[in-house]
Amino acid sequence: MHIIHRFRPIAAASLLGIAAALAAANTVQADEGAARPEAAVSPMKRVTEARAKAAAENPDSADRVYGGNQAEKGAYPFQVALLTTDRLDENPASQANAQFCGGSLIAPQWVLTAAHCLNDKGQPISPESVTVLTGATDLSEGKRHKVVEVIVNEAYSEQTLDNDIGLLRLAEPTDASTIKVTHDATPETGKTTVTGWGKMQDGTFPTTLMVVDLDLQPNQACNSGIKAIYARDLKAALGDLSRRMRYSEKGIDAAANAIAADMTDPLTGNMVCAGTTSGVRDACNGDSGGPLFMTGADGPVQVGVVSWGEGPADGSAACGHKDAYGIYTRLANYTGWIEAKMKTSTPAPAKPKAGLGTAQKPATP
Repeated sequence: MHIIHRFRPIAAASLLGIAAALAAANTVQADEGAARPEAAVSPMKRVTEARAKAAAENPDSADRVYGGNQAEKGAYPFQVALLTTDRLDENPASQANAQFCGGSLIAPQWVLTAAHCLNDKGQPISPESVTVLTGATDLSEGKRHKVVEVIVNEAYSEQTLDNDIGLLRLAEPTDASTIKVTHDATPETGKTTVTGWGKMQDGTFPTTLMVVDLDLQPNQACNSGIKAIYARDLKAALGDLSRRMRYSEKGIDAAANAIAADMTDPLTGNMVCAGTTSGVRDACNGDSGGPLFMTGADGPVQVGVVSWGEGPADGSAACGHKDAYGIYTRLANYTGWIEAKMKTSTPAPAKPKAGLGTAQKPATP
């Protein structure tokens, strides 16, 4: 490979260790053709199963998010929940276990969310498979809405989560309040807020909407923090093999540092970085697709969509890691795309197939 020359000063055993560690642990970077964990399995399946498991194991858990608090009732009327239709019945209590992603109401008939929430095995999910819940602070309340169109950004990448943005067209307009989408460039610093029903510090999922305040960070802060996590994971993997392959700590450091220097930035210009250095406040599994917004004199303005995050391979918690900020889709780059999609016509309903209870007039001879 063309990178071998970068490691000439390193012992051959270190090179073998790198190859073995990467093959066995897969902790640094996925193959170009492999989807990121957030996209590998649809949240519709992954999050709802995690909700059910957490509820069974922690029936008496308290609502605690990563540094956040319970939202006041009705405080964020633009927040919606995406529900798996097949997990719903007539009882509103079924809505909690059906929630798998968040979204925001940006027009009476339009929901903004993440592309990876709407994608399953490389294809958009069907409109019938998702139900949108509006007007809910607690997941046992609110109004359900049918979806007639699922739109995933054409340039969305499962490998990098670039262009992680999508839209849902509701069958009927809702009377819930909407949120403005930014048309201005997002600053590198400033106060932001994220809301959602995602996983909490104790490993459970709340039924009450949670809210947390975050600080915008320069993208370079995210890139540096994530690369440092990858480098530590690589050193740990090489360390596990060092006794067998008999290379030194010096060789481990040299190999890991050389690879770290060769890593490309995890973030693209279509992403926003937000969080805290300590990691005590963060979005997590189930928050995907929800809004990241800034509040000014004219009210809240959405600047991002919850997209992805990173943490150490041996991390005991799913989120909230030091120097590992949350990554959000940069909405300022997509205002034209959003507006263009919202101007399109409602798709015609699919024609029912013959033999499924539809009467067909015999052909006239």
